[in-house]
Amino acid sequence: MPVRTLILHPIPCQLSSLAIAQEMLDTANRIATLAGTHPVFEHQTLLPSDALAQQRDADLVVLPGLGLATPKELQRAMAGEDFATLTRCLTTLVRPGVTVAGACSGCFALGAAGLLDGRGVTTTWWLAPYLKSLFPKVRLDPSQIVRRDGDLITAGAAFAQIDLMLALIEQFGGFALAEDCRRFTMADSRPSQLPYLSVATLVAGDPQLQRAELFLRRNISRQVDLAELAEAAGLGSRTFARRLAQKAAMTPTEFSQTLRVTEAIRLARTGDLPQCEIAHRVGYGDATALRRVMRKRTGQTLEHFKT
Repeated sequence: MPVRTLILHPIPCQLSSLAIAQEMLDTANRIATLAGTHPVFEHQTLLPSDALAQQRDADLVVLPGLGLATPKELQRAMAGEDFATLTRCLTTLVRPGVTVAGACSGCFALGAAGLLDGRGVTTTWWLAPYLKSLFPKVRLDPSQIVRRDGDLITAGAAFAQIDLMLALIEQFGGFALAEDCRRFTMADSRPSQLPYLSVATLVAGDPQLQRAELFLRRNISRQVDLAELAEAAGLGSRTFARRLAQKAAMTPTEFSQTLRVTEAIRLARTGDLPQCEIAHRVGYGDATALRRVMRKRTGQTLEHFKT
């Protein structure tokens, strides 16, 4: 039996994400047919109001991004009737046995519907601190492109919709079908948002955290402890850690590792330095130590990011 799939068309909507969701499921069905098997997905796209009115049953609910890029845009949208209708729709549709998948700013609707509490989640990296502030019970990891927690799957910024759909195709159609879809659409494998993340953007507007970021960049070739970072910010250690969690949704260790890993990726992409030299330049004793952190933070080794 095909997977009964409902793609919600929220208002507002990131139209590219909506089109990607539709096209990837169509691609999976075409490839399955070419291989002599039945289409995997039986999908339709509905406005949340229509989905509520029709009371459609679904095995899979897909929510694309809302096309909202800032907390102020989200605040305005979340106060409106369209957002309220969307959250009612999600609450009605999502029950045991139903997989729900959301990307980008769509994750805020999942949170408002009560679907993120206690769950492992990712979202657009620059909106992650705001998501955490609204839904403090979420277990947030914005370094990941796609995060699966049982029957909940979330993804990062706009074009992470591709990664989300490939994860769903693999779940319901198998690894081989997902890999064929990846090849047919020439979609690269991107296990982490970390190479795209800008710590400077996350701490923008907070001069004290900006001073800590600048201090760490200037001292990136050596280990810097929490006390030094806090002193550079002009804050006590506890206040610094609390402010960093509120502003960037990071611990001091994640803050330091993120700066070091993103700089290592930049060095790997812009030159021919050996890994041992890159490791020393970003404050790790040897290539093995850097490799451990790279795998922990991105799921990949540095070689993966050179191309």
